[in-house]
Amino acid sequence: MRLKMFPKMRKINKPILITGSHRSGSTWVGKMLSLPVSVRYVSEPFNPGYGLKIFKSWFKYIKDDDSRYSLPISRALKFRGNYHLTLPALKYFANNLCPLKKRPLVKDPIACFSSAWLAQKFDMDVVVLFRHPVAFYISLKRMDWHFDFKNLTNQPDLMIDYLHPLEDLIKKENKSFAQEAAILWLCIYHVLDIYITQNSDWIVKRHEDISNDPVGEFEDLYDKLGLEFTGRIEKKIKKHSSGGKEKSDKALNLNRVSTNISKEWTNKVSQEEIDIIKNITGDLADKYYKKEDWNE
Repeated sequence: MRLKMFPKMRKINKPILITGSHRSGSTWVGKMLSLPVSVRYVSEPFNPGYGLKIFKSWFKYIKDDDSRYSLPISRALKFRGNYHLTLPALKYFANNLCPLKKRPLVKDPIACFSSAWLAQKFDMDVVVLFRHPVAFYISLKRMDWHFDFKNLTNQPDLMIDYLHPLEDLIKKENKSFAQEAAILWLCIYHVLDIYITQNSDWIVKRHEDISNDPVGEFEDLYDKLGLEFTGRIEKKIKKHSSGGKEKSDKALNLNRVSTNISKEWTNKVSQEEIDIIKNITGDLADKYYKKEDWNE
């Protein structure tokens, strides 16, 4: 019995990082993993809109022990972070009202390029979420969210260390929406795939698998993260996975029919768009998604 309990005891205060691309279900997963009373939810400290004030641009790449970032993040993990005063910040500070909460869970797709540094610097358990590149595109299109690739090209270290093979794609002029989304997906997961290869203990999950079997997939995540999966938690996961419908004007809906979300793109995209995305994401997408996952 002691041998079984030891991993969970060891992880009791170990921070958790949930990352991947944005629109990959990171908020849903983060909230479901934050159901235990011992876990504190930390929303997107790297987000320049409402995260820590130290971050001024999107998708910051940190690779060295730079006190400009390590000290603010360390404070954030202790719930003393210098956040912008927004609703997410108020929810963040409210965590201090519950003394039972000890283990921070950081939900931050914007930290994807810095995830290896975060994991090493702060001894984090890392969960990387993948979402099908076409589903990613449809989700961005639904919200009309475009991306300025200067957020990447203005970071020389990121380009030199990881994204130089994709430089021509990144700098391509007059991208269509499908091309833009596919290139962004490729950039994010090209780097994360390298990190995953280098860190065998990282947990990799696909948005589609969690959507199709939320109880089974979350039970597996709870086990791997050393969290107790109780009947109360199972009921809440079922509630948040089968009781709602995603609205076209909402970026987030935690009450969802998760199986519908995993399939929703199939009737909202043309074959031409699928071909564009598949040609760009290429071998990397094939590593995580089979031919039948492309609805062909």
